[in-house]
Amino acid sequence: MPPRIACFLLFLLLPSLALATDLQVTDSQGTTVVVKDAVVDYGGMLASDPDQEGLRIQQGDAIVRLKWADVQSVAITKVDTSAKPARVDLEVVLVSGTRAPATLFRKGAMTLSGTSPLGAYTIPLEKVRRLVPVR
Repeated sequence: MPPRIACFLLFLLLPSLALATDLQVTDSQGTTVVVKDAVVDYGGMLASDPDQEGLRIQQGDAIVRLKWADVQSVAITKVDTSAKPARVDLEVVLVSGTRAPATLFRKGAMTLSGTSPLGAYTIPLEKVRRLVPVR
């Protein structure tokens, strides 16, 4: 029975590990770091809401899940601190070459985490200035 359980658990875990993406992250101070197995967490104090496949953005009134596989880069173009919470405007460039304006979806903790060459890496999304998936 234990080998069956182990195989079942591996079957469940391996697809989620395969979806993790490496990102080149540039922060508000201009530091660029490659973050392996990047995850964006939208959870709050009591629950986690991780997203390994992409970034949640707003286009108008709609919420769009931007998948890393389709993204060439995401750059922050403007941060409006007069709005509460701050409004973060983005320019999204897709692999196809299409450029589109968007707004960062505001929900929960909004932290990007993963592993950098120096160890565990965590940064609030509002401090990120550019994200580029590593291919």
